[in-house]
Amino acid sequence: MKRFIKNSMSKESKMGRPKQSADEHQKKVDTIIETAQLLFISEGYESVSMRKIAAKAGMGTMTLYMYFSNKNAILHHIWAGFFDELLALIQADLEKKQGAKAKLKQMCMTYLNYWVVHKERFHIVFLNEDRASSEDDFFINNTDVSGQMLLIAGPLIQELIKSDEDEPILLFLESLMCLVHGIALNVITISEYPWHNYEKYVDIFLDSTSQAPDGVI
Repeated sequence: MKRFIKNSMSKESKMGRPKQSADEHQKKVDTIIETAQLLFISEGYESVSMRKIAAKAGMGTMTLYMYFSNKNAILHHIWAGFFDELLALIQADLEKKQGAKAKLKQMCMTYLNYWVVHKERFHIVFLNEDRASSEDDFFINNTDVSGQMLLIAGPLIQELIKSDEDEPILLFLESLMCLVHGIALNVITISEYPWHNYEKYVDIFLDSTSQAPDGVI
């Protein structure tokens, strides 16, 4: 009997833990992400360690490392979730508008409204440095957020500025993103200032650029 028990235990240890199903794995990832996001919001990204995330998520630190290699990887996962949600909202809102200028304005307003409503998300994304170990590991180089934005806005910009050349279209989009990020940063971080309705800032930009002489943009 003792030999049987010993052999059974030996076989069990060799087998290891049962393999997780895809659903179980995703539940663990979701728990980690939700926990980390709450900690980043309440305590700040710099103050939160992998050990603290693991403890709050109810798992060992080594278990956490089985899902994410470091804290920056968790941060990237959170960012990706925000942008997936935002891009889906933009796509849905654009279907309600007609004309290039109206659609570009709606894109800007949806983008701005998202971050102004979710101020804590803006802080997590834009007020934390992406501390990647190499250029290849930067979030911008590992996702297609900029490509998706160009895919959405590119044809609209092309119609608005009447140019099919890549450089002026990209320059317009980069200028537009600088505008909306600047607006969001000021409205969110300097909330005590009585800013005008930021829709007017978007109108001024689109009116001035769409009327600019050829070659200016």
